[in-house]
Amino acid sequence: MLSLVRSGPESLVLHATDKVAEIKKSLNEWGSHISLDPERALGIYGNNRRIIFFISSSNLLTEEEEEETYVSENSIELLLCTLINRRLISGVEEVKMMPGFIMMRLLGNIENGIASIHKDLGGEIIDRDPMFRNYIPGTSSVVYFTQKAINRAVSVQDMYEKALLIHHRSKGAIIQYLSVRGIEYLGDAMGTPDWNDVEIKIYDANGHFDLHRQRLWMAAQGLQIGVVLAERWGRDQAMVMMSVPIYLVKIFTPMEVQEIKRIAMGLEYNEMGQRFADFDVFFRDKKVSAYTELESHPGMTRNEIGMLYRNEIMKNIDFDSMKELLRLESIIKEKSEIKSNN
Repeated sequence: MLSLVRSGPESLVLHATDKVAEIKKSLNEWGSHISLDPERALGIYGNNRRIIFFISSSNLLTEEEEEETYVSENSIELLLCTLINRRLISGVEEVKMMPGFIMMRLLGNIENGIASIHKDLGGEIIDRDPMFRNYIPGTSSVVYFTQKAINRAVSVQDMYEKALLIHHRSKGAIIQYLSVRGIEYLGDAMGTPDWNDVEIKIYDANGHFDLHRQRLWMAAQGLQIGVVLAERWGRDQAMVMMSVPIYLVKIFTPMEVQEIKRIAMGLEYNEMGQRFADFDVFFRDKKVSAYTELESHPGMTRNEIGMLYRNEIMKNIDFDSMKELLRLESIIKEKSEIKSNN
């Protein structure tokens, strides 16, 4: 399935002027101290992390303020309950919720998509940077945009230069709204509501169709390229009087067909640079040729281009999907070695 919107990391500013050592102990039990400033932390961590920006200073103003960042998978509420139960709240000068962090995926002309959302939800279009804005009330939310898959943390470099600041709507309400109308806004950005209906035919002389099918599923899921509509067995005419078995996967995608071709070329190769299957892409009953890729990479062989795109897949896919891809390739390698030895 194609995910178009998700939450970002929840974050909070905690300022203490007393009982600093005890509060730090609680923070270390809650999460981990990291050597990142707030700006970098917000740009690295995804929706399954919570961030505390801890400021400590003496209430006698005899010491300079110290700023530290803590990150955890535990809820912020758990930390606050711990501070209350340990009677440490008296040492806290101020607690301030950061604005809600929302990540949305758009393709094509992102500016057009933002304009449509802005028209419907209001707010104001702002620069993406800085991401650390502790002067914005916690009742507001900032929607950031990217063309990359959002099932993993998105780096600042992959975020669009503009964001949308929305006041007086909860983060949950905004996410629910964008989840319902996300396809519409994606169409506004792409300039058309039409998606591409592509077919990928898997060929493998060694017959490891199920494993290659799973690899394609992992790539489709990890790169968030679209929706798998159908799968079926078939046969293809290899030459006169001879046909070969194939496995066909039909994908409904907002991505350009040539981008799907690049992903298919990358899936044809294992980590050793060996081409161990064919993934042919068909659009409107016509095979998408690799010629465009060969032409755009003068001096490179087809194998080198395939490995280039394999590396792109591994760089952009989420960690769990990458691990599963490598596991499936390991199984294919073992089966091929057994077959060759017999």
